[in-house]
Amino acid sequence: MRIRRLEEHLVRRIAAGEVVERPASVVKELVENSLDAKAETVSVELRGGGVELISVADDGEGMSPEEMCLAVERHTTSKISGEEDLVAISTLGFRGEALAAICAVAKVRLVSRRRGGDEAHELRIEGGKVVGERPAARSLGTTVEVRDLFYNTPARRKFLKSLRIEARYALGALRRIALAHPGVGFDVVSEGREVFSLPPVGNPLRRIAQVYGGSFAKHLILVEIEEPGYKLRAYFAPPELHRPTRADQFLFLSGRPVQLGTLGGALEEIYTRYLPRGGHPVFFLYLDVDPFLVDVNVHPQKHEVRFRNDAAVRDLLRRAALTALGRMSAPLVSTVAPTGGHPVGHHPIRQEEEVPGETAGFLVAPDRGGKPWRVLGQVKGSYIVVETDEGLEIVDQHVAHERVLFEKFRDGGEVPTHLLLVPVPLEFPADVAEALREELPRLRKLGVLLEPFGERSFLLRGWPVPLVGGRARVDFREPLEATATRVLQGGEVPILELWRELACAGAIRAGESLSMTEQEALIAAWKATGEPARCPHGRPVALKVTWEELARRLGRD
Repeated sequence: MRIRRLEEHLVRRIAAGEVVERPASVVKELVENSLDAKAETVSVELRGGGVELISVADDGEGMSPEEMCLAVERHTTSKISGEEDLVAISTLGFRGEALAAICAVAKVRLVSRRRGGDEAHELRIEGGKVVGERPAARSLGTTVEVRDLFYNTPARRKFLKSLRIEARYALGALRRIALAHPGVGFDVVSEGREVFSLPPVGNPLRRIAQVYGGSFAKHLILVEIEEPGYKLRAYFAPPELHRPTRADQFLFLSGRPVQLGTLGGALEEIYTRYLPRGGHPVFFLYLDVDPFLVDVNVHPQKHEVRFRNDAAVRDLLRRAALTALGRMSAPLVSTVAPTGGHPVGHHPIRQEEEVPGETAGFLVAPDRGGKPWRVLGQVKGSYIVVETDEGLEIVDQHVAHERVLFEKFRDGGEVPTHLLLVPVPLEFPADVAEALREELPRLRKLGVLLEPFGERSFLLRGWPVPLVGGRARVDFREPLEATATRVLQGGEVPILELWRELACAGAIRAGESLSMTEQEALIAAWKATGEPARCPHGRPVALKVTWEELARRLGRD
């Protein structure tokens, strides 16, 4: 095979692939350019998930006609003047590099007016080549319109997800950028509808309140630490506001949203004793670092960074988390209580007067006569020990109940709704709210009656009957956020996934003390399921020890 020099247009397309993966990548690059241009307000419009149109307009410094022509060429930038700048980059990106990459795979209209300029100038670029330019009318700042993304690279366009999912990715990117820059106003329109409008505010906490709601933000604990080379402003949510995923864990490095990597694991370790299984803490970390102590160029899109002293950063964040937990107003105890106790935010399912064969209205024990098993009791408030003809079964009560509820929901088709006397207001970030709106019919089938109430707010008017007892308001969010997260990450959610989340949310928790009647009812219901070996998520339900194995281990064989 002979080595040959690639043609310039192929080089441009290959280089573009490192920066432009999908519409969300274009949105990120263009908005970061606006921020680097000192914009005070950024307006974004999306059509067709960003494939048809991405428009980003700002009131920043703008460019002269000469600078515009340079900006759409490869290897031109306003951010670097010498080799030393590569190791001390303080801006978010390289305007020329990003624009050139985008122009290589789209049809672009660029309009800009620099401060002091007599008029604006317009460039039209297709496939990396300027196809027209002329004077234009515009106030100070820049507008970039990107149309027909990947029109000349159909293979890449084919690998995009549905237009709705691509729009959600773009909205998620905008949420992260807006959180990183509270002093900048953001107006976002998708498919002709305003998704969010965020006026500039004076500090990160007020921006968090704009995105997540004031009722959420008021619970956050602020920790500030400043050391040589590092300045941290961190907001930690108390453990009871945990989430089913890590979607609400953020690290903003000098104004750039970046992936947490192993740093997130260090913080999860601090929180782990206060969270239920599957719960994840919520935090917003605003970290300013001396540019010489960090390398932002280890990833083409700068999602990842490398610290010169990773251990020092990890220690800084761990100390901040410990400080925040120490300041929580409520006494902190493990969410998994000792035997006889109950996990935080949950209540036992015991009735004041036990009725034989009934418990909590949804576990009914069959006739006890002739059954081939006997419940011996509950241990550690989490496991039920069962004697059978073959041996002993140690049953995890939570996952066993998950299996029972899952099959009940699946086989019943539709879950009855308990109408709440007073609707519960719930607020979500804009992209999560969009996902939930699309899933309202599915949620209604699950017994969740959710009514849109503004851009990102809902009124919860009904809740599944099996989940009503003992559910704290904060817990209403968990299955809803889990549903929205799956939609955001993978598109259409199978109804089975929703049933899994609902079953997990409604199942008896580890640490809940059960009466003998309740234990027997649960075991009977579990053994009657179609697949008792595993919970809906695939976890084993019980550990089985045969009598032969027990005898062998005790030296009686």
